[in-house]
Amino acid sequence: MSPEISPQRWRRCCWAIAALTFGLTALVSPSALGAAVAEPQAWVDEPITGPWAPPAPIDEPKSRWQEPVPAGIHSLSFPYFTGLEFNQLFNTAALPNLSSMYRSPNITDSAEMDEHIRASAEDRGYLRRPLPANYALMRLIDDGLALQRPAAAAWLALAQDAAAHGYELELNSAYRGHRYQREVFLRPYEAPYGIDDLVERLTMSAPPGYSKHHTGYAIDIGQHGYYNFGRTPAYEWLSADNFANAKKHGWIPSYPPDGGQQGPVPEPWEFTYVGREAILCFHQPPAGDDPLCRR
Repeated sequence: MSPEISPQRWRRCCWAIAALTFGLTALVSPSALGAAVAEPQAWVDEPITGPWAPPAPIDEPKSRWQEPVPAGIHSLSFPYFTGLEFNQLFNTAALPNLSSMYRSPNITDSAEMDEHIRASAEDRGYLRRPLPANYALMRLIDDGLALQRPAAAAWLALAQDAAAHGYELELNSAYRGHRYQREVFLRPYEAPYGIDDLVERLTMSAPPGYSKHHTGYAIDIGQHGYYNFGRTPAYEWLSADNFANAKKHGWIPSYPPDGGQQGPVPEPWEFTYVGREAILCFHQPPAGDDPLCRR
C-alpha cells in the first residue's frame, strides 16, 4: 500500500472495485419470490396474506442496488455507528418506493384520545412513517409476509448467511399496514380503552401510522427454538462488531440499546433495511471524492 493512501481510503477503493466486479443486477428473481397480488389499494389497510403466484417471465428493470456482500468481507470495512446514528441512518436513507404521508389513521374510536396517544408517541421519539407507493413492487416471502424488493433480497441473503454459520433465522413479521398495526397496538386490551393503558403500551408497540413496518423495510426475526431473541446465539452473531454481519447485507438494528428517545424500549428482534451503500456513505461529506458515495 502506498504511504500516501490512508487505510480508510484504501478500504473505500476496495469497495468501489468490488461494486464494479459484482455489477448492477436485478434484485429478486421472479421464480424465487414472485410478484405481489393484484388490487394493491386493499393492502393499504390490510395485512398481506396472499394468495399469490409466480408471474409470467418479464424483463426485470435493472437497479443500482448491489448484490449482498460475500460472507468473507471483513467487519472493519463498515463504519461504527452509535444508537442515535443507527436511527438517523434509517430516517435519512433514500429508500425507493415510498409514498407521501397519508392522513393519520384512527387508533381508537375517540379523536381526542387518538390525539393524546399521538402526542405521547411523538414525545417518546416515534415518527410518522410512509407506506409503499406501489404495492405491485413488493415481494411476498415466508408464509405470505411481504417486503420491499431490495429488503426481500437482502433478507434472503441474511438468512442464508446465518444458516451457513449454523443459525436458523425465522421471519416473524415484515410489512404491516395501518389496520394490522392497529390490531397489534390494541391487542392486549378490550374496548372501552383506558388512556393510561394505551400510553403505557407505547413502550412496547407503535400506534398505527408510526411503525417502521409500514415502509416494508422492517423485519422482526427470531431464532428457531428460542423465545428471547436478544439472548440467542444468532443475535450474538448479528450484533458482533457493531452489527457487522447485519450491515454486510444492508440491515441495521431498528431500536438499538443506546438509541435515546426512539419510541419503544430497545427491540433486539427488529431490524431495518437501508442498503450497504447508505451504511458505507453515512459519514462521507456530500461533496466527497469517494466514487461509491457520489450522487
